[in-house]
Amino acid sequence: MGSDRDSLLTRAILTLDALDHLDQGVSVFDQSLQLISWNRYFTQMLEFPEEFARIGTPLETLFAYNARRGDYGPGDPDQQVQERMALARQFVPHHFERTRPSGQVLEIRGTPLQSGGFVTIYTDITDRKRAEQALRNSHDLLEQRVTERTTELHQANAALREEIAQHKNAQAALLESQKLNALGQLTSGIAHDFNNLLTIIQGNLDLIGDSPQPNTATRESLRAAASASRRGAELTRQLLDFSSHQTLSPAAVRPTRLFADLDAMLKRTLSETIEVEITPGRNTWSTRADPVRLENAIVNLALNARDAMPQGGQLTISAANVSLKQYDERIALGPGDFVMYSIEDNGEGMSAAVIERAFEPFFTTKGVGTGTGLGLSTVYGFVRQSGGQVHITSRSGVGTRVEFYLPRATGNEGEPLQDKSQDAPMGHGERILVVENDQNVRGFICRVLDDLGYQTLDASGGQQAQELAERHRDLDLLLTDLLMPGGIDGESLCRQLKKTHPHIQTLCISGQSSDMINSRSGHFPTTTLAKPFSARQLGNAVHKALNLSGTESHQSDRT
Repeated sequence: MGSDRDSLLTRAILTLDALDHLDQGVSVFDQSLQLISWNRYFTQMLEFPEEFARIGTPLETLFAYNARRGDYGPGDPDQQVQERMALARQFVPHHFERTRPSGQVLEIRGTPLQSGGFVTIYTDITDRKRAEQALRNSHDLLEQRVTERTTELHQANAALREEIAQHKNAQAALLESQKLNALGQLTSGIAHDFNNLLTIIQGNLDLIGDSPQPNTATRESLRAAASASRRGAELTRQLLDFSSHQTLSPAAVRPTRLFADLDAMLKRTLSETIEVEITPGRNTWSTRADPVRLENAIVNLALNARDAMPQGGQLTISAANVSLKQYDERIALGPGDFVMYSIEDNGEGMSAAVIERAFEPFFTTKGVGTGTGLGLSTVYGFVRQSGGQVHITSRSGVGTRVEFYLPRATGNEGEPLQDKSQDAPMGHGERILVVENDQNVRGFICRVLDDLGYQTLDASGGQQAQELAERHRDLDLLLTDLLMPGGIDGESLCRQLKKTHPHIQTLCISGQSSDMINSRSGHFPTTTLAKPFSARQLGNAVHKALNLSGTESHQSDRT
């Protein structure tokens, strides 16, 4: 019997010793709610006085001590003790977290014992909570960085970012912004190279068209080729619209006049099986927007509606005044006065999955060769850049309604666009240094300028241009591509030659978007010309650059 008692005593001592090595507090209360066992970490963690660490200490004593020192928060200590004792007498499992005044966070888990009473385990989870808070802060910081990065992208991408921020987690938003950034770089590069090709095609077509040509059929072919070249230029504009902002020329546009111009064009363009109804509305306000981009947006949406109705149907285009007194969550816009443009069809409609990606660049449900996936994204970008919003409602098999909202104009309607394609003035023997890494583009430029009476020197890069400039001190104009390989780009070359040739004027050309050209060349007086350009546009730009005084500011030329 003595041996059994010794064995039990040994096991009890070992058990208590083991409990003292736990990094959790442990307490055991009997069915009378008196302390019968505990470990050292229990009293240390809860900072109880040493006299509490004895068998028989009532649970109520511990509750009262905690209440008096504020562990249970504000309130009547006696009531706090009574409430907790009432719960303890139920002997039911409990699990909760408690934050002490010191900031320590405890996880408390109590389990009833079959023999009566209960055992409670106390875990200090302060570090875990701090780690969770740090993770939340990191998550918030990630969202903030994603937001800052994506606002630098095209407004369509910014709108996409807003949708992602509302419906997806930060990791998905980061991956999406990285994908769009890569696509933007890709499309920008493609557009740059394509604009070089179009400059060669369009320029040489102009030269051939200006020469004596008795063959009428050949002239018609030239006009068709020139038209195709202009359509190619429009495609590169769409690519650049996606990869970076284009400069808008906002004016006050009256829906009545806009719709009058669109009516005949759409009825000629759309299938005879489609009934078109165009309603500008009564007393509809003028819209502040780029009139050309606004017309293109409506045409884009009308063509999409046409494609959704291969067997024919009804297309309704309308405008209406909308006053938002406060922010409208449905369209994510407001408050303010807007003109709502609506393009509605009763065609095939779109599923929810398609609507979610409808404005994503390069996304299309059309067959191969029938859609670029840029139409809706450029509409979205134009509207967002103009201070508006786009909203789609659609049902498969029923039809689609696209609404876009543009701010109300406060001034008079803008002046109609003027045709600036007048013949270029002749030169008077001015010497021009032409720097362009593409041999064919360089050849076209030199031929046009030679025909206009200028003297040209040409270089394929910045280094060769510097060598020519050292030998020719009488240069009147530096005409250079902004983006060139070899370490010396157009901007650097302009700055260097301005130092060695103080009176030289500069003309910068590029296949990038007009905004990007302006941003790269906006720190010194110059003229810019975006590719592709015609012979007339080139001649006019050169004439303007040669007549740019040293005090004039940066100019962009698309005449």
